[in-house]
Amino acid sequence: MSASSYSGQIGRVGASAAALGIGVAIIWTSPVAFADGAGTGAASVGGSPSTGHANPARGKLVRPSAPTTSDGVQSSHRAAASPPKPSNSVRRELDGHIATTRTTRATDASVAPAAESPTADAAPPTTSVRATASLPTPEAALRTVSGKLLAALGVADSPAAAMAATPASVFGAILKMFGIPAAPRPFAPPMLSLVLEWARRNIEESAPTSSTRVQTAMSATTTTINVKDYGAVGDGVTDDSAAIKAAEAALTSGERLYLPKGDYRFAQQNPAGNAAILLNGLSDVTVEFDPGARLLMDNLDASGLGTSYGIRVVGAASGITILDPTIEWTTRPQARSFGDGISVLGWPSDSAPPVEWTGSTGQIQNVSIINGRVVNSPQAGVVVMGASDVTVTGLTVIGSLADGLHFNADRRVTVDGLYAENTGDDGLAFVTYYDPTQPWTYGPTDGPFNSAGLGEWNNSDSTATNITVTGGSAGGVRVQGGYGISISHVTVSNKDFGIQVNSSIATGPGDWTSLASHNISISAVTVDHTGTGIVLGTHNIDGTEDPVWWDFSGVQISDATITNSDNWSIAAETPATETSKFAGVTLRNISAESNGTPTGGGNGGMLLASLHDSVIDNVRLVSDHGANIYLFGANQIRRGLSVDELPSSNLTVDDLELDGPGRILIQDIAGVTFGDVTSSNADGAAVEMYRVKDASFDNIIADLPGRGAGAGYGVRLLQVDGIDIANISVTTDDHIGSSFWAVELGGGNPTGYVAGNDVHVHNVTYVSGLDDMGSPIVVQGGPYGPVNWYIDANWVYQGPTSPHSDSAVYGDISPL
Repeated sequence: MSASSYSGQIGRVGASAAALGIGVAIIWTSPVAFADGAGTGAASVGGSPSTGHANPARGKLVRPSAPTTSDGVQSSHRAAASPPKPSNSVRRELDGHIATTRTTRATDASVAPAAESPTADAAPPTTSVRATASLPTPEAALRTVSGKLLAALGVADSPAAAMAATPASVFGAILKMFGIPAAPRPFAPPMLSLVLEWARRNIEESAPTSSTRVQTAMSATTTTINVKDYGAVGDGVTDDSAAIKAAEAALTSGERLYLPKGDYRFAQQNPAGNAAILLNGLSDVTVEFDPGARLLMDNLDASGLGTSYGIRVVGAASGITILDPTIEWTTRPQARSFGDGISVLGWPSDSAPPVEWTGSTGQIQNVSIINGRVVNSPQAGVVVMGASDVTVTGLTVIGSLADGLHFNADRRVTVDGLYAENTGDDGLAFVTYYDPTQPWTYGPTDGPFNSAGLGEWNNSDSTATNITVTGGSAGGVRVQGGYGISISHVTVSNKDFGIQVNSSIATGPGDWTSLASHNISISAVTVDHTGTGIVLGTHNIDGTEDPVWWDFSGVQISDATITNSDNWSIAAETPATETSKFAGVTLRNISAESNGTPTGGGNGGMLLASLHDSVIDNVRLVSDHGANIYLFGANQIRRGLSVDELPSSNLTVDDLELDGPGRILIQDIAGVTFGDVTSSNADGAAVEMYRVKDASFDNIIADLPGRGAGAGYGVRLLQVDGIDIANISVTTDDHIGSSFWAVELGGGNPTGYVAGNDVHVHNVTYVSGLDDMGSPIVVQGGPYGPVNWYIDANWVYQGPTSPHSDSAVYGDISPL
């Protein structure tokens, strides 16, 4: 149930609650089952909605996970500080039925075998379990009390039969009363919570006591292993390593490992399973930290390097929940070394692992990490490898020496809420490596994993939202070798780069090999004070390689705001070759602002080089200095090719805009369809084309170009071929540098190309605040001048002394 719908439930029952004088306790709504024996009787209402049986072998009263409040925080009880008591009539009804239960439990306890405190060598004691049908158990009391409550509330349609039925039916009837479906929900309406909490407290007061229990039963299906029952102190000074490992060893599938409030120091180096807490092949297990509990990792070696994970999960396993974990290394490691805060290692296939694989017995699925916090981990904060159906919610990672949150070779991942601060590597990474035959990268004992191609185990069908990354090294978000991933609402600051989508071929130790990603959506992005805002990269990959390395079909980055980049606002970083390629990307609705004095070579501009089969739509740069927008066909000028030999890039560009002293330079490229291209306040040329073939434009708008002291231009066409421009609009005031031309067609030379071939400019409009200076069009003459060309121009000088307007058609062919 969402917080909003929960608020609605409170509103609907507020009047009834007030009439009965009932306080609000927010708890789970699963039915309670009680087991016989020398239990503590500390019955707590609730538990996981998916669970519902006692553990007869252990003879415990099963208790739920700590209840969840509407603000998402786990707490044993989150009631009002001084809740009002029920009215007298309701109290009498409750007390009468609970008194019956007390008498029955006291009689039964007198014949139950006493429990003994376990030893290291002894198994937990077992007791018999009473059949609930033979005695007036708390379930029966609750059924009757619930019926009385329904009657007191005047609910005419509550079926009496439900009151005599199973506890689940009782709960269903009460839920129905509040307009809620009968299935259990993580949030209970206040009226229902009161009945269950009132009964729990009274039963707990009358329960017989016993010797110290190793396990505290929590719900109808979940037995809890409490680390304090195994000797953990939790004072932050005592070494609790042995107690935590003993509790871990006692944990079996279907149970809950619980750390109450306290600071649990783990000082053992290289512990069994390489983790403070190891879940090996367990399913339906919860590791829960009280919101005030911390696992303090104090086990760096003499060199200050890590020696273990905090929590490690290995498969085959399913149904793993890690709730409210706080894992902190007490000393920041000296270097990136062994040990993630939380590590999950499964197997990235629906088929069984090969016999030589020893790292995990199989696939891990249905993993939830909720409200986690990791500080100063020697490696990543959280890393998940080879798992399916993973949910990470509300994770905080501070000071990890590697990634904050890393996914490798997973599928169906959901992330909602990540805060990563001062991480040594990326804040969030979806990365899968490549090898045609070998599924593991280092050896058959651990991840990370390789894939033989793009598919579902390349982190497919995954989403991540509400991501904040600040400080540290590398990037905010990286996608490498990914397939079918959606990332949104991202904020990155003070990193080397904001967003990176890249592929790579390893060239030596420390390098990784990964294919080009497909079908990646990254949206609603804010990037501030990074080296480069958005990076599109192919490391050690040339366009002559197989397209699997450089074809990023379906990659889209949209709705991004980039400010104060020290190098580039956007950069396609491909090898410095004449055949480099990065294909299949869409950049849409991206606004960048670069002010001040960037220290990187890109000067805060945009490097859109080597793009093929791509779309650039509504991309804008604002700068107070000479930051440029470059659109290049390759990373290096292809000197060996004549302009008419340039291969098509097949680009679509619309609403490309630069506001600032720099220029838009379109160079060494062919096959581009432009909509609008706009430049404002350029020092020299607003828009310049050099060695451009087969390009069409709807509009080129140059507003106030030539603001510097040198030569100024609206549009320059230099060595171009097959250019079609529907409209050029150039506007200036009365400022002029050394010279100014609205349009230049030139650049021809004997070793390069003629000034232009097949150039059609259908309309030029030039408006100036100067006095009449004649035609604003300049065209190269002689043997290297343009051929098969025309320019249709008109101009208006609005100076105070000699205003003038005129028009002319230039060229060696007639306008089409």
